[in-house]
This record gives sequence, C-alpha cells and structure tokens, in this order.
Amino acid sequence: MINGHGDDTHNYQNIRLNFSSNIYPRAELTPLINHLKEQLHLIRKYPEPDAASLEAAIANKIGVPAENVLATAGATEAIYLIAQTFRSWQTFNVKHPTFSEYEDACRMFLYREDVLGNLMWICNPCNPTGEVLTDIQLIDLLQKHRYLIVDQSYEDYTTDKIMSAAEGIRIPNLIQIHSLTKKYAIPGLRIGYITANIGIIRLLRSNIHPWSINTLAIEAGKFMLENFNSAVSDIAEYLRCAQRLRYALSSIDGLEVKPTKTNFMICRLKTGKSSELKEFLAKEKGILIRDASNFRGLYEGHFRIASSNDADNEELIAGIKEFIESGK
Repeated sequence: MINGHGDDTHNYQNIRLNFSSNIYPRAELTPLINHLKEQLHLIRKYPEPDAASLEAAIANKIGVPAENVLATAGATEAIYLIAQTFRSWQTFNVKHPTFSEYEDACRMFLYREDVLGNLMWICNPCNPTGEVLTDIQLIDLLQKHRYLIVDQSYEDYTTDKIMSAAEGIRIPNLIQIHSLTKKYAIPGLRIGYITANIGIIRLLRSNIHPWSINTLAIEAGKFMLENFNSAVSDIAEYLRCAQRLRYALSSIDGLEVKPTKTNFMICRLKTGKSSELKEFLAKEKGILIRDASNFRGLYEGHFRIASSNDADNEELIAGIKEFIESGK
C-alpha cells in the first residue's frame, strides 16, 4: 500500500480547501444523507451477501445484463480480487505513473513483472496524469496481453470517449473496473464494480468473500444510481474551469504543468520539493495538495491537484506563487 496519498486531511488541522483528492469537491449530497438517515435501522441486519440488488441497479443504469456486473467494496477491492483470481498467470505489467495498488496487489500474489505480462493494468483516465487512451490504443494492448485490466474509476471526469461497459463485455480478455465512489463523490462509502464477460465475472465471484459491501453502502449506491447521473452536474464547464487553472499555473515561473483531459493535473516545481510546498500550503494557507513524488516514475518536485471552482482555484494559485517567489 502506498505511503502518502491524497485526501490525508486527518494529518492536518484547519484545512479549508482540499485539492489533494481527484473527486469533485462540491457535490450536493444532502439528498443522499437524508435518505441514509431513514435507512439506519437496517444496520441491525446483515447486508445481502452478494449485493445482488446493487448489481441489478448498476446493470440497469449502464445497460448490461446483471451477470456481467460484480459489485465490490470500492475499486481497491476489485484490484486485489482480480490479482488473486488470475495469480496462476504469474506475470504482469503496469503503465506508470499510476495508482500503486495494481503493482502491490500483483506482488502480494507473487507475480513477476514483465513488459509482456499476461495481466496488463492501466488507469484510464490515468491517475495522476489525466491522460486518456483511445479505443485504438486499448485494442493494441488487448492484442499484446492475455488480459487487459482497465481501471475506469475517473470515467465521469472527462469528456473524451471512454469504452463503455456495454462495449467492453463483448471483448473476451478485457476487465473494466468502475467506481461509484468517484462517480458520486462518496469516498467514505467504498462502492465499486467490475464489468466483463460472464465467464470472467463467474470466476471472480468464486473468490470474493460474502458481505463485502455493507448495508448503507448498498442503499447509497442504489439511491444515487436511481436519482443522479453523476456528482458533477456540468462536466464540460467543470473541465473548462480545470483548464483555466492549468493555464494560470503554467504562467508561474518555476512551475511546469502537464496537459490533462480530466479535472486533475500533474505539476512540477523546477526547484524545490513538493513535500515542502504541501506543508507550506497546509500550515500557512489551509490548502491541501497531493505530494506526487511517491508515484513510480515521478520525482521530488511533482505534485497533483484537482480543480475546485474559480474562486478556490485563485487561492491555490496565489499560494503556490507565494511559495515559489519566496524561495522557501
């Protein structure tokens, strides 16, 4: 498990603005909170052992048969479940920089890393870079590896075309991971799911432990799927806001900002450490960013931020500019 991650607000006091998580920070969750208050009596009972009602709701929402869906306690459980289930294939590869759990899960089950690994893991859109691979690029990877696992947790945070589950379940060696946590901005509830052809889903289901998803998470997932499309009501405008942030940061001397197709982006201090910038912003400004130096392939000057609204973004821009100009 990676040491140091986004949204580590528990390590700080008085954080006002959180740019460290890729999840939309201004989701309106009052309807969900009120709904869950009415469901609290359900904690007296065990949840469904297989979250079948949630899987049916997911299948109805995305337009695939329920037998092509496997609900999990967040995308992270899906990652470890896939690694466990396909451990006999022995080799893996990961497109870096990206989420560390793909590699960690494979090493837990004694895989060997190989450029032509039987299991190929990618994040699309990619955390932390914001890159989005095309269907043509995915097809190329499908032809080179026994299985391609595509973590699509951030599929609701781009306007670029992302291969749908309905398309994906027709491809025999493709496994797609999805996240209701990200889609609805509810990271504390841990709700994800896998889509794939029926044979793969049956194999994965034989390894998942019962009662993986708690009752309130099941109820939250069903409520959000029925009532909302996404936490972000206007993704196009939100991404325009993110691009305004990127352009403003790019104008700061001493800072490099990579292009992105999502709401989040990778930045690099040309001198200094991102860990020092993080501490300055947290303690002096009440602003939290993601020190990205612990992503494989990135270095001590890299950090990741996700856009908020224009007013919050202006505070972030001013704080970063102050840090760089002061030579701290």
